[in-house]
Amino acid sequence: MADVTAGGMTPPKLTVWQKAMFGVGSAAFGVKDGGFNTFLLLFYNQIVGISATKVSLAIAIAIVVDAFVDPFIGVASDRWRSRWGRRHPFMFASAIPVAVLYFMLWTPPHWSADAMFLYVLVISITLRVFIAAYEVPSAALVPELSRDYDERTSILSWRLFFQLVVPAGVYVFTLNTFMKSTPVYTNGMLNPSAYFPYAVLASLVMLGSILFSSFGTRSRIPYLKTNLGAPTVSVMQVIRESFRSLSNPSFILVTISGLFSAMATGVNNSIGSYLGIYFWKFSSAQLSVLGFAALIASFIAPPLSPWASRRFGKKRAGIALAVLWLVFFQSPPLLKLLGFLPPEGSPQLLAVLFVTTVIGWSLILAALILLLSMITDINEDNELRTGQRAEGVFAAAGSFMNKIVTGAGILVGGVLIDLVHFPAHATPQSIDPQIIRNLVSINIPVQVVLIGIAMVLLGMYKIDRAKHEDNLKKIADAAAVEAEVVHKLEA
Repeated sequence: MADVTAGGMTPPKLTVWQKAMFGVGSAAFGVKDGGFNTFLLLFYNQIVGISATKVSLAIAIAIVVDAFVDPFIGVASDRWRSRWGRRHPFMFASAIPVAVLYFMLWTPPHWSADAMFLYVLVISITLRVFIAAYEVPSAALVPELSRDYDERTSILSWRLFFQLVVPAGVYVFTLNTFMKSTPVYTNGMLNPSAYFPYAVLASLVMLGSILFSSFGTRSRIPYLKTNLGAPTVSVMQVIRESFRSLSNPSFILVTISGLFSAMATGVNNSIGSYLGIYFWKFSSAQLSVLGFAALIASFIAPPLSPWASRRFGKKRAGIALAVLWLVFFQSPPLLKLLGFLPPEGSPQLLAVLFVTTVIGWSLILAALILLLSMITDINEDNELRTGQRAEGVFAAAGSFMNKIVTGAGILVGGVLIDLVHFPAHATPQSIDPQIIRNLVSINIPVQVVLIGIAMVLLGMYKIDRAKHEDNLKKIADAAAVEAEVVHKLEA
């Protein structure tokens, strides 16, 4: 049977060029995340001079608001009607505001600390809302661009490729050009003049990626679904069905485990630049090498996770990978505190961190893939419990809670920075070594506790390979019985 759209037209297969044009749009989201995770807290705390707690609070609030806005943007794009389809009006409309707002984020006015808190908060919220106005409708295009099982995987591969590679390229280029070391600034990330050209470059990349993707997929608009004939459902019906699915015990366990893991990641992101500059005392060029290490890990994790799943099962493999990640990520700072590593800023120390970064990021990315795969396995268990599939509900709930807790992790990181009395406008030479040692000494047990709780909860997850296969068999048996009943009634 031909796969046709609501308009009766059979969509042609996507070309490689069309897949690339779609995928390049994810670079905007990646560049935004890269800036928030690596530069933003450091910029406003160390260069602008705002309390780390206030900056991280503004970032956390913006992330939480973003999490609440995403579902509304998704519903709006589902119901939108125009000659450009449902998704593309949002995608095109977001391009210029995203670029302007991202530029404004890095070129703040000279206001008081309280006024600057409001400035960061308002710009961050507005920026994240507009980037969501592109990202959410764009992500919703995936199942509409193609209904072919293998082609969808190919489309998502292009999307992930640009989301990782372009931001990494911007990061490495920025550290080696605008933020390169100078006689005044041994680490260019502390150079105030470096952020204007970075803002220009990143904003143009985001603008270009959104427009290229929007124009590049415009030819597919006639083939996209309209849902004009879909039955309407009440808001309360949607809420009731969603809560039935979200009350699934396995989903609750995996989600809460993911929340603690996301909080640990948020804390790491918020203090990562501080450790690189003040604890390891690396130059901008050396930090860019660690950026390459993280990029290498993105190629190792995809084949590692299915191998570990086949060999040990998803739950056991996920727990083992997460624990190993904790060991590889926290052992270097612990060994440094104990005096067992090469001197700060040395090539030998960089080599050690390069290896542990490649291994550590490979482990945690593989664990994340397994965690997401475990969530997909819940769908069959949920179907048996409730009689309905809920892939969208699980995906939306997971994204919502992940953003909220990641924001909480960033806030915790900012509080830790202020807790150790980290001064503003500090340099690697002027900082009291005990302050950065205190930050590391607090961070290590925080990471251990958060990941430890996450793994204990994950250990209670019950859907293993045998349970999943049993669920599939029960669903197939139920479908066969239903088909037989229908056949008898028709006869």
